[in-house]
Amino acid sequence: MVPKILVFLALLLQVSITSAQSLDSLELVVKDTLNIEGQDSTIYEKPKAGIVSNFVFQFDNRNERYYETRARMNGVKIGLEFYKRVRLGFGVYGNNNFYQINFPTAQEDHRFSGRMNYVTTFGEAVFYRSFRWELSSSIARGRGQILLNTYDASTSIPELTRSDTISDIRLYDFGAHSQFKIFPWFGLGVGVGYRTLNLPSHPELQGLFSDPYVDFKIKVFLGYAIKGIFSPEKIKAERLYYEQRSRMRRAKFRAKFLDR
Repeated sequence: MVPKILVFLALLLQVSITSAQSLDSLELVVKDTLNIEGQDSTIYEKPKAGIVSNFVFQFDNRNERYYETRARMNGVKIGLEFYKRVRLGFGVYGNNNFYQINFPTAQEDHRFSGRMNYVTTFGEAVFYRSFRWELSSSIARGRGQILLNTYDASTSIPELTRSDTISDIRLYDFGAHSQFKIFPWFGLGVGVGYRTLNLPSHPELQGLFSDPYVDFKIKVFLGYAIKGIFSPEKIKAERLYYEQRSRMRRAKFRAKFLDR
């Protein structure tokens, strides 16, 4: 499975490089184009966004802390993007291992380890976008379970004495994110967020896994991958529009604050 994914990504990389080379030589036919002092003064139209503008596939790697123990939570998100502004989908998350838990009120001869797994549905709103950069915020709700192991540490080698599964845990997740597209179809991101559990029957676990996190992402935009293969001129038109918008905003800023 992994080699197939690597071959697919390599193919997309080759297509992106080929598309980029062809895009550089592609000329857009636009009426009333003027070149003033060597600068393109063409007015490019904003690309029209369809109802479903993209398909998103995302890997998450979250760094968390359970009391004094650093932990990792890995996940996958799959969703649809609408009008280039709103994303809806679902995610699957889980600790990559059992982590030692040092409950402050635990007996001295008891040791604990635990892990959590959960699924969510999420909504994400994009409030800033350029051709490569993006800022967004998200909210998610879901259900999960916690696996908790109890050990007898009175012996030289702790012995497992009990395993508990706490199921049907309600949780909520709030986050803020940024991303940078290396290619139109591939990007890296970082974010911060907070996950909170609704688990009144186990307050010690509710407080433990209600946790802030730092999130590192790998994102694949399959809609742009398909567009890069079959309609590369649309990607170039989008890039030119965002470059034009950036120039116009800088010019307005200079005119308002600097050229006085």
